[in-house]
Amino acid sequence: SENESASQTPYRIEGMRIFNKTVTTSIRAAPMAFNHYAPIVNDKVAQKSGKKWGVAQALIKSYLVSLLELLKQMSDAAMIQYLIKESERMIPYFVCFARYSREFVKELLRLFGSASVDDGVRILALLSLRRLVSLSPSEIADIALKGIYLTYVRSSNVKTIANLTTIQLMRNCGVELYGNDANASYQHGFVYIRQLAIHLRNSMQLRSKESFRAIYNWQFINSLNFWTEVLATYCGDRAEEQPQLCATLESLVYPLTQIILGVARLVPTAKYFPLRIHCISQLLRLSSATGIYIPVLPMIIEVLESPEFLSRRPINSTLKPLSLDSQLKAPKEYEHTRVYLEVVLESVFGLLADAIAAQSVRIAFPEWVVPAVLQLRRWRKRAGKSWSRFSKQLQGLLEKIEQSSLMVTQQRNKVDFGPANLTGANQFMSSISADATPIGAYASSLRKVKAQQRATMVEAEMEK
Repeated sequence: SENESASQTPYRIEGMRIFNKTVTTSIRAAPMAFNHYAPIVNDKVAQKSGKKWGVAQALIKSYLVSLLELLKQMSDAAMIQYLIKESERMIPYFVCFARYSREFVKELLRLFGSASVDDGVRILALLSLRRLVSLSPSEIADIALKGIYLTYVRSSNVKTIANLTTIQLMRNCGVELYGNDANASYQHGFVYIRQLAIHLRNSMQLRSKESFRAIYNWQFINSLNFWTEVLATYCGDRAEEQPQLCATLESLVYPLTQIILGVARLVPTAKYFPLRIHCISQLLRLSSATGIYIPVLPMIIEVLESPEFLSRRPINSTLKPLSLDSQLKAPKEYEHTRVYLEVVLESVFGLLADAIAAQSVRIAFPEWVVPAVLQLRRWRKRAGKSWSRFSKQLQGLLEKIEQSSLMVTQQRNKVDFGPANLTGANQFMSSISADATPIGAYASSLRKVKAQQRATMVEAEMEK
């Protein structure tokens, strides 16, 4: 009977509180017990043979299976975080068994991409994944790198401005993982960037609505964002920390740049100004981090010289301002409206300032900026009356450019080398940050205002 079977049970756990306490105590104590029979030295099991290992091996396998099953079944966020933290202590034992290592990677990736977990779980999953990859053979690194990228892409469909923060966190986590193995990172980067190039080529050849839709979607754009961040981080921001990784990945900068340029110009209509702005931001990030010159100014000025600003009369509307951060194209009701075009101009002027500021400590800056200045003055003359607020803003931008040109000229008058000395030219004003120039300080102030506006919008979205 049920009562007889209950009386024969050695232990009974009654209530969730006692169950949780029992599980947490077991999880905390088990690694110490295993360490007695199979000691861990320098993150590796010291001896995987002998009598002690023979005794412990079956128990460790059983424990790892139970731990994975518990991770799959657990739904409480605090308990999941505790399990991941404690399972990290078992990583040297996971490494001993390729099968369980693969299952652990899959489970961490599932938690990383789950919409039902919080950001704390994602960060802990990434930390465990990174440690596992650093201790495991290349097979596990390949599974983890492929898995984290595909998990990110599947989760990167922007629905509201609020989930942009989660997508950005996932992207940053993925970038961190790609800093572990130079060869594996290059191989995966090459394969996935090539896939993006093939999709773009097919779209340019077919030129149908379906082919354009395959490119103009958040998953494709966020894939470009991912590889932009990987290359900007390891070929720019952290190049000195990991020179081998930088040297290995640097050859991917050119094909990625060509893809972004192609995507930006695939459908050059006013409806897709938001997408072009995203692409320009990616190119600026890549250029400013790596120091590789990418001609983005012509793309920015192409937007300004659109008939939407020069000849077409904008439609007045009472629609609320649009956030371009969460848009790839203008919604139907916003097309040709003043409220939409004003948001576009705000973004374009910010990009203009960033693009010019990035070159403001170059020795050729005064000459380099002349064509852009002439085009901007021409635009102000032609469209200034229709867009008076932005005409004044542009005047301020032109003044900062002029001040920066004067600053570079004054510094240039002090040098004692000729144009043929490329080393001297490259080191010109190397001790001065771009943000310290007048145009750089102006661009920095615009970025701060934009960041505050975005934070306010995210906060408002979260309160809904």
